[in-house]
Amino acid sequence: LEVENRVLKKELTKEYSFQNLVGNSESMHRIYDMVKRVSQTPTNVLITGESGTGKEVIAKAVHYNGPLKDKPFVTINCGAIPEQLMESEMFGHKKGSFTGAIADKAGLFEVADNGTLFLDEVGELPVAIQVKLLRAIQERIIRRVGATDDIKVDVRIIAATNRDLEVMVKEGTFRQDLYYRLNVINIRTPALRERKDDIPLLATHFLKKYNERLGKTVGGISQEAMEM
Repeated sequence: LEVENRVLKKELTKEYSFQNLVGNSESMHRIYDMVKRVSQTPTNVLITGESGTGKEVIAKAVHYNGPLKDKPFVTINCGAIPEQLMESEMFGHKKGSFTGAIADKAGLFEVADNGTLFLDEVGELPVAIQVKLLRAIQERIIRRVGATDDIKVDVRIIAATNRDLEVMVKEGTFRQDLYYRLNVINIRTPALRERKDDIPLLATHFLKKYNERLGKTVGGISQEAMEM
């Protein structure tokens, strides 16, 4: 089994060269094929799936396997930043625009210019910020907090969420027009229970990874353990 897993991993790496995407199941091969095609276009992508299913890994695979691979890949966790700071974080601010703004600051849209901005947990965005995000995507311009002039930006958006945005649209908590702008191409990440055949391959992958990281020499995983 260990030999078989090494062979499978070698074949995956050779064929797809996505270092951090591991799996040989049908659902994972569909993702590999999708990533290969999507990475060559500037189209916005929405990655959906449960927490822990590798949405950010897929976002990076889309970015680093395409023509933008030498450009910035910038991540913003939309659920980790307080609402009152989100606008400044995304679009930047001018000195003196609010208490604590002691200098001009570029937002992450500017930092990601000509590259990719990854909006993780996009379903957590307040509606007020959704409106400004929609304008930035549609018009490709932003305005720093406290500024009067617009700044042109060219950014590819990859968004991810573990929430059902269609339900949120119906509930009025997520803008329909923004949803359509983000969901040009959808990639759904399967949970591990949907691809149990990948467990031996993943176990071997992480065994090798942590052997190297921790300086260990664990030789393999027993058949008994694999079958549990």
